[in-house]
Amino acid sequence: MINFPDRLKNARKMCGFSLQDLSDKLSNRMSKQELSRFENGESNPDSSVLDDMCLALNVRLDYFFRDSTVSLDDVEFRKLKKLTVKDREKIQSITTEHLERYLELENLLGIDNSFPFTPRTIPVSSHEDIEKAADSVRKKFGCGFDPIHNIAALLEDNNIKVIWVDAPQAFSGMSTIIDKKIGVIVLNSSTVIPIVRKRLTALHELGHLVLNLETFEEKEKEKYCNAFAAAVLLPREKLKEAFGGWREKVYGQELKMIKQYFGISLSAIMHRAFSLELISASHLKYFSIRYNQYYRKQENLGYSGSEKSDRFLQLIIRAIAQGIISTSKGAALCNQSLSDFRSTLLDAS
Repeated sequence: MINFPDRLKNARKMCGFSLQDLSDKLSNRMSKQELSRFENGESNPDSSVLDDMCLALNVRLDYFFRDSTVSLDDVEFRKLKKLTVKDREKIQSITTEHLERYLELENLLGIDNSFPFTPRTIPVSSHEDIEKAADSVRKKFGCGFDPIHNIAALLEDNNIKVIWVDAPQAFSGMSTIIDKKIGVIVLNSSTVIPIVRKRLTALHELGHLVLNLETFEEKEKEKYCNAFAAAVLLPREKLKEAFGGWREKVYGQELKMIKQYFGISLSAIMHRAFSLELISASHLKYFSIRYNQYYRKQENLGYSGSEKSDRFLQLIIRAIAQGIISTSKGAALCNQSLSDFRSTLLDAS
């Protein structure tokens, strides 16, 4: 059980448990001190304790015997200051576990999972650089100037892993590069967060992966990534076309129509309009006051798109159909029981 200590620690952190929490979950069958010895490699549990741990930690038995193959380096967290250490560890542990399964599957299929850009190399020193970067990304992804209806699927189709975690609202997103070649974006799946905000966050994190922001302070990095995200979501040509040039008045209804078409928040539209010199600073300030009073609570409305990707599941089914992996291996990679996996995902014709 060479890997067991690290696997146990990671599984515990995925649940957000302290050692005492896990002991309580096990009905104190194992004390905090005994669990600590397991995590330090000083002793090993017997088979019955392992079974109890699987139930308490909601993992399959094979989880404890897999290699720890993923290390998260140079992680960029959004709203890190509001997250507890336990929340951070939970998010990173869930991310690590999912990536282990995802990358193992791609390796079995012989898929090149390299990031489509040289990480963090697009130069930035001005707003115009952001516009060029956004145009470059859209061109690379084959979007033209059209609305992006499913950002998660688009990113996954371009070898950027998108992982959803159920986390406190203080967490918006996280990004990292694995082995200097695999791009990863982690997003909060909470239904309380408006989908337009999730879309902006996904592209904000993409900004952290592609832009060279090494010389900037944290606050400036965030501004540039926000501007990049809005520029990718709503190309300047399209916003200029919608506004028809400089505006002294902007109606809420027209903002809502732009939001519905491009899947971008009302606030992001107006900040983008200001950056493109389509409205004045005073107009943006006036709108921001109204936004906080009336519009913010409506951001969950007005855009009906969905953000999801089935690529991981499609690859599992493909691997089974091609005889590369067994059905039981597919269930393990999917983190499901064999019966649940067969009933929900396999329906051979």
